[in-house]
Amino acid sequence: MSGSNLLRGLRQGHEIWATVSGSRDDDLRDQVEALVRWGVHAIEFRLDLIPRDVWQWVFDLRAVPVEWWIAHFGIEEESGEARESTLQALHSEADGCIFHSHCNYVDELKRACLKNGKEFAAPYHSQHPLTLQEAVREFERQASLEPSFTKIAVRANTPADALALLGATGIASAAGGPPAVGAVFGPHRWARVAMPSAGSAITFVVAHRVSNEVGGDDEQLQLSELEALMKVRGILPPTRSRSPLPDWSLSSAAHSVA
Repeated sequence: MSGSNLLRGLRQGHEIWATVSGSRDDDLRDQVEALVRWGVHAIEFRLDLIPRDVWQWVFDLRAVPVEWWIAHFGIEEESGEARESTLQALHSEADGCIFHSHCNYVDELKRACLKNGKEFAAPYHSQHPLTLQEAVREFERQASLEPSFTKIAVRANTPADALALLGATGIASAAGGPPAVGAVFGPHRWARVAMPSAGSAITFVVAHRVSNEVGGDDEQLQLSELEALMKVRGILPPTRSRSPLPDWSLSSAAHSVA
C-alpha cells in the first residue's frame, strides 16, 4: 500500500492492527493465521521481542493478504540492532518499518525506507508515562519527520497518566498532521478503549498474551476482549471494514505463490 493510500485509509475510519511477537516460528505462524482470519487491517512484527534466529522467518513471509510492518524499538545501545533489522526488512515484502523515535539512527532509517519505497513510522514506546506537555511535544517531534502515522505507547500508573495521553492524542489528532495513535498499557489500560474517541487512528491488539521487553505483561487488548467491546454500542467508533478470511493459512499462501 502506498503512503497516500495508507493515510487515506486511516482517515476514512478507525483501524484494527495487531502486534505479533514470540520465541518460536510455529507460534508466530499461529498468531498470523488467527489475526488474518479474524480480519485485522495490518500486522506489526516486534523483532525486538522475537529472537534473532527467528527473524529470517519473518523476512521470508510471502503473500500475506494484509499490510505488514517490521518493528524494532531498540534505543541507546540497542539502536544498532534496530538499524540492522530495519535495513534487512527493506529486502522483504514488508510494507513498512517502525523504529523508536529516540533510536540513534532515525534519520538514516527514514531515508533508507523512502529510498526503498517502504512506509515508515517512528513511535515513542516506554514503560514510563509522559505528562500532557511531554506527549504533545513528542507527537510534534514525530510529525516533523512526516511519517505514515505518529504514535505514543506508554505505561499509565495513575488515572492522571492515562488522561495525559488521551489529551495529547486528541491535540495531535486535531492538528491536521499524520494520523495520531495513542496506546496505554498497565494498570489503567481502560484508556486504550477511550483512545479512538480522542482521535486515535488505530487500536492495536494481540492474538494472545505476550511478554514485553522487560519480561512483564503489558496487558494489551486481546482479540477475544476486542470482540466483546465491539458488541457494546458506543464503546468503539465505526471501524473501516476488512473482510475476514476464515480459511486462509500461510501454507496456502506459499502454495499459491509457488
